[in-house]
Amino acid sequence: MKRVNSIGVTAILVSTLIMGCDTNLDMSSIQHTPKLVVNSFVNSDELFSVQVSSTIPINDTNPPKMIENAIVTVNDGSTTATLVYDLSVQKYLATFKPYPGKVYSVRVEKGNFNTASGTLTIPNKVVSAKSIWKDKTGLDSSGFETGTLTCFIADASAERNYYEINLYRFDDITQEWLILPPTTIDPFLNENGIKTDIGGILIDDRSFNGSKKQFDFITSYRSAGTQYKFLVEVRSLSDDYYRYLQSLASYKAQSGIFSDPSPVYSNITNGRGICAGAAIQKDTIQ
Repeated sequence: MKRVNSIGVTAILVSTLIMGCDTNLDMSSIQHTPKLVVNSFVNSDELFSVQVSSTIPINDTNPPKMIENAIVTVNDGSTTATLVYDLSVQKYLATFKPYPGKVYSVRVEKGNFNTASGTLTIPNKVVSAKSIWKDKTGLDSSGFETGTLTCFIADASAERNYYEINLYRFDDITQEWLILPPTTIDPFLNENGIKTDIGGILIDDRSFNGSKKQFDFITSYRSAGTQYKFLVEVRSLSDDYYRYLQSLASYKAQSGIFSDPSPVYSNITNGRGICAGAAIQKDTIQ
């Protein structure tokens, strides 16, 4: 799945542009002071990683380049680790996976740039009932049979929780998981869900705090594979992660990367970008 790379590319493009506008501007009057762009989207299933680039002027048509020789450190409150750059993924990697409930501080130093920093927390993983799929539960507008893919969230009480639901179908020809659009007739999702850049859906627990919630999605005719059918991914998001994805969805809906500026959330001090954590529950339906 290309999820992380997709988010990373979008984050870099949005973060590195100092502003955008549909109208012609006098670029000579714009002063650009380069800042570090730090993006760290981490979860408890993968090694801690940080991607570093820099902001670029609005009139620079070249894509931003990754910075490969920065000093990147991560502190978990007791231990500081120095990350090593991996050219194959264009990220600085640690040798450990982040642990749910811990707070991590990221610090990036590079030459004449101001030192940039940010913090993130990995939420606790949601332990919910396994997702299920039922075939032949309805008909589409052409008369073809559809199925129902159901996922569950057992929400923890006494705290605000944020979730991202991603659905995938297995392609027997390419042997890879492909994004499955979250088609639903669920009134709650249609009214409150926010579509993400990669085709998932964002929700928070304001209306079902501390309870168990069921979400039904429609699967189209012959969308299920044979080796594997579907993959349901429920991500518990940190507050910063949710706010970033929410602002990015608004940014895209209102304008676009090269249109009138719209604020995209950042929690990086002396820089741009985002440090955000997630815990993931995955259910593969065979």
